Amino acid sequence: MLHRKELERKILLNPGPATTSQRVKEAQLVSDICPRENEFGQVMHDICDGILKVGNGLETHRVSLFGASGTGAMEACLVSALGKNDHVLIVTNGAYGIRMKAICDGYGLKNSSLFEFGDYPDPSKIKEALSSGGYTHLAMVHHETSTGMMDPLEEVAEICKETGVKYIVDAMSSFGAYPIDLAALEIDYLFSSSNKCIHGMAGLSFVIFHKDRTEELKANGTGFYFDVYKQWDNLQKKDQLRFTPPVQTSYAFLEAIKEHEEEGLDNRWNRYQANWQKLYDGFTALGFTPFLPLEQESKILLALNLDKPGLDFNHFHDYLYENGITIYPGVIPESKTFRVAVIGDLYEEDMDYVMEKVKAYFK
Repeated sequence: MLHRKELERKILLNPGPATTSQRVKEAQLVSDICPRENEFGQVMHDICDGILKVGNGLETHRVSLFGASGTGAMEACLVSALGKNDHVLIVTNGAYGIRMKAICDGYGLKNSSLFEFGDYPDPSKIKEALSSGGYTHLAMVHHETSTGMMDPLEEVAEICKETGVKYIVDAMSSFGAYPIDLAALEIDYLFSSSNKCIHGMAGLSFVIFHKDRTEELKANGTGFYFDVYKQWDNLQKKDQLRFTPPVQTSYAFLEAIKEHEEEGLDNRWNRYQANWQKLYDGFTALGFTPFLPLEQESKILLALNLDKPGLDFNHFHDYLYENGITIYPGVIPESKTFRVAVIGDLYEEDMDYVMEKVKAYFK
């Protein structure tokens, strides 16, 4: 007999793993099953279909699942998409663009970078660089969580089409919240993970690729574990992943996908924006200043300067943690910041509670 355990609700304002629903947590309580069974293979297929539905890519795209963190999906995408004669231009305006460059450097994949940490990636400069004819791919983070910046996804998609350059998108912390239309934008590659805006548990990540890229992936793959084509092909032919997946996490992710479908993408995006606005208004009213100008904000994560005189971040963090709230330190070079994100199963009353506790701290 299973005994239902009500867990204390935690409000995680870190950018994933996120606050999850009781329903998603309980989805992990399943009978033991070998992941080589056809029954579990169907779970994998259902997850893949659900991911593609989120991005309107069922007719145009395919997806590979990996038992890995989001960085695993990033590595899998880059080492599978880029061949020995390719040259990728990477938008390095934050920590995760810089991470993509580090992966490419580690594998000896030819790359160049554009922009400095904290820069807004001006589409005209990207177009100028790509029009030189020296690049085969452009890689950009959509929502750069080191700063909270939302990079210009749609504008850059058009530039890539115009210049004949393949588009690699890190949508780790936007896919499932911000409406991304894979088919309309003709995105070549996009990667994300289970524990971000779809609100599953950590442990699964995925690479979405356009069907037209399938043969290139087959030819290019240089990874062993992180081979996008082989991972996708194995699931199609054998109804299983090549290596052991996180079984219970998979059931939870499928339940999170069902929750997402029930809420609807537009409703989730509206909820995120409303929650973010409550935090923005509350913190700025207390005298905190955002790191970014308002027009560059993602409405998913807010980076705030630690510029209140005498504020000890660690003490502030610990006080909130004792009250069931987690905030996140900043990673911006030469700037003292902290971050709050609205990723997860969070609602208006959660934001009200957060600001109530924050205000109490400063009284």
